[in-house]
Amino acid sequence: MSRPTSESVPVTRIACFKFRPHVTTSQKADRAGAFLALYAQHQGLILSGPNGGRPLNTPLELTDVKREKGWDTGFIVQFKDEEARKAFDADPGHDKLKEETDPMLEQVFVYDFIKQENLGW
Repeated sequence: MSRPTSESVPVTRIACFKFRPHVTTSQKADRAGAFLALYAQHQGLILSGPNGGRPLNTPLELTDVKREKGWDTGFIVQFKDEEARKAFDADPGHDKLKEETDPMLEQVFVYDFIKQENLGW
């Protein structure tokens, strides 16, 4: 059985943001709204999302494993395929939003993946 290529299947993006301590609640809400607006402008590239919210910070009993804490918000969005993801990322509005938001961020996590059997292994 052949593995699907990234061009033939949807691409799921997970994005999480941790803002710097000085960023206000209003500024965080503004940034979330700006991301939602950008995705709304590109509905033709997207299958679903963005869906997300604030983390629950559910306690886990992990042995010798560091767990990241303090994330402010995160979302999942699914692009139609790799070409759609590339088109979204190449849009000048995406670059503008990053330039406006990056100075407010302490940390960001973005993970794009395609569905594969056995989680790709």
